Amino acid sequence: MNPNYPVNWDTGEKSGHVSISSHKLWLSVHGPDRNAGEPLVIIIPGLANNTTSWAAVRRGIATFARVLQYERSGYGKSDVSSEKPTATTIAKDLSLLLRSANLQPPYVVVAHSWGGILSREFLALHPGDVIGMVFIEANQERTLEVLDWRQLAQSSLLAGVNGLDATGISRDHKLTDEEWRIYQDTQNTESHQRQAALEIAEYANSFPTLKEKSQLHRRPPFLGGHPVCVIKGNNKADFEKLLKAGLARGNGDSAKKAVFEEILSTWDEKDEFLQFEILSLSSCTRYIETKNSGHNVQLSEPDNIVEGVNWVLSQAR
Repeated sequence: MNPNYPVNWDTGEKSGHVSISSHKLWLSVHGPDRNAGEPLVIIIPGLANNTTSWAAVRRGIATFARVLQYERSGYGKSDVSSEKPTATTIAKDLSLLLRSANLQPPYVVVAHSWGGILSREFLALHPGDVIGMVFIEANQERTLEVLDWRQLAQSSLLAGVNGLDATGISRDHKLTDEEWRIYQDTQNTESHQRQAALEIAEYANSFPTLKEKSQLHRRPPFLGGHPVCVIKGNNKADFEKLLKAGLARGNGDSAKKAVFEEILSTWDEKDEFLQFEILSLSSCTRYIETKNSGHNVQLSEPDNIVEGVNWVLSQAR
């Protein structure tokens, strides 16, 4: 074993801290032992989220591929960083983590929601190392221009609504009881909420920064023939359920309800357009539309994500 890398993260199932010089990040690896040249699957959760909601996806992927989960700075057991959690600094931290842990390419990246932005900043740093990508309900550089979901999520109509209950996730998730308890507990810690607020403050700025890199609609495509799978949930259905729960609480008035519903009236068309646009990253693509999920496909239909990863790996090989 290389003395500079006392832990071999390519073999066995293990977890622990790895120093990236400025601070330490927590990572875990699962699945078959990895030989040189074999892909490593990296999961990147969305805005204000850690890895705990991905337990079912990780279990599925680990049956056929090596998979890495890590906590971004300030989440879980990872140290807080002195830098702001911009998309570019988060991508840089991941790059440093992989180098520090001696986890060599190639990589397949699985990205959810804002993770779509983070993953493509990572792609900008490692264009020759990423051999496939899976985007789940992913943001892209034009998301806030076309479909600013914050108008609905921050509406007073949703005050006091428990999103997991209203959208049915609490009932229909595919985590074990213990995994669900861990997910709930970690999301509600003071440290998690503090880091989430820092990410939310940097969220909007990440879109124009990625847009400057002009990754979409290139000829040839930015990823060439490396496979890209896009998985779309039914965000509109989520917001309809949230609205119904808010109205049941007596929130808002008819005027606010009308504005909310007007935004939803064109939601599907815009959402589908944004998701299809991500496919322009590659000439080898697959599009999956889930049947029973809103935004959090990793909780409600993890098998769809596992299928997408399996397809990407089969094409990449």
